[in-house]
Amino acid sequence: MPGAIWVGAAIFLAWVFQPAIAKTGPPHSGAVIANMVKPMVILLHSAAWLTTVFGVVMAFRVPGRDPLFDYLWSTDWGTMFWLGFLFAVVGYILGTVAGINSKKMMDLGKSLTGPPTPEQSGQITTYQKRANMLAKVASLPVLAAVAFMALAQHV
Repeated sequence: MPGAIWVGAAIFLAWVFQPAIAKTGPPHSGAVIANMVKPMVILLHSAAWLTTVFGVVMAFRVPGRDPLFDYLWSTDWGTMFWLGFLFAVVGYILGTVAGINSKKMMDLGKSLTGPPTPEQSGQITTYQKRANMLAKVASLPVLAAVAFMALAQHV
């Protein structure tokens, strides 16, 4: 369940929400982002960590497989499982970097006392584009992680 929430939220954020906010423009996007970012970050991090913890627990509960690590490296199931884990970690790291860029963009916007200068507008745009691109890229390995782990039961 946390994996589905993580992947669904990552895909929604990267492919639906961020493009819509970019089209909305500054008058409304700032308020929406300010009220949505904190709960979304908590949801994404919680779901990612729960998915990881449940995955590790499931790996150690493989019945009749001793030792576990031999089974992970010597079977098709194990290969699918550790590839899924690897893709999940890559997606999580990329998503975290996207979040850092979003936070920099928000902090810069909050520090403004008036209309942004051309340099500040350029920085905000740079952070926004980088965060959007990283979020899209991060959603792909997370989706691949779920696919690998779901396919593990069929190999």
